[in-house]
Amino acid sequence: MQVVTKVIKVITRIFMYIGFLAILALMLLTVYDVIIRFVFGSAMSGVVEWSQILLIICMTTMAHTLVEGRFVDVSALTDKLPRGVRFALEMIVGLVSIAFLALVGYRLIYQIESSIRFREAYFVIGVPRWPMYGVLGVSFLAAALGAIVYVFERFLMFRAPEEDKGILGDAEAAYLIEKFKDEEGSE
Repeated sequence: MQVVTKVIKVITRIFMYIGFLAILALMLLTVYDVIIRFVFGSAMSGVVEWSQILLIICMTTMAHTLVEGRFVDVSALTDKLPRGVRFALEMIVGLVSIAFLALVGYRLIYQIESSIRFREAYFVIGVPRWPMYGVLGVSFLAAALGAIVYVFERFLMFRAPEEDKGILGDAEAAYLIEKFKDEEGSE
């Protein structure tokens, strides 16, 4: 499982860099459009559609966010719950998230066929929509894999002794995997 986790983390890191490049391109496109509007008094044709495409590509960062556990976590209520209940809630939410992300990713990939058949394209720039369905679908499927890694690491953290949790961060589950392998091998 550790090799699979590392592979998923490498893939999601690549997606993160792609998303960062899309964010940079979106910022530059927006600045360019503002300058063109100011200088020439009219907007550049197709900026809105290119912005939509770049925003879709930005979604590729979602998988890395899940793998690294860097999402917004509002735990004001759950911190007051017993450790076991918090763990159960986290596992339930994680499994529901995995199912949702996988289902949405599958449907987006499935949508490619009808998009090709009906020749869907962006109106102004004429770019076909099916690649965007593919990018978004792969992003959601990668996020589902990222959520699987996150849930697995949280499970290992729950199993770890309390003294290890204070020292280690959430991203240190690889250490725990090795530790449990060693403990199981010595028994």
